[in-house]
Amino acid sequence: MIAPPTPSATAALPSSSDLVEDVLERWPPTISVFLKHRMACPGCPMARFQTIAEVADDYGLDTDALLDEFARAIAAEG
Repeated sequence: MIAPPTPSATAALPSSSDLVEDVLERWPPTISVFLKHRMACPGCPMARFQTIAEVADDYGLDTDALLDEFARAIAAEG
């Protein structure tokens, strides 16, 4: 039987249910990913209300692919 991920393990990277504002504050390297996709999330007043999944849908992006890009940007910053 596979154990579910622990909260500490899942908190190490952004998730689809995280608010955009929280992601930007906790993981500043993700800003470059938002800008790469021409997403207005950094500085947008709606960032405090919308989740990563919602903005990915708004911009026609695959949520899992976007999360992978966030993870790579965070890892690159060390």
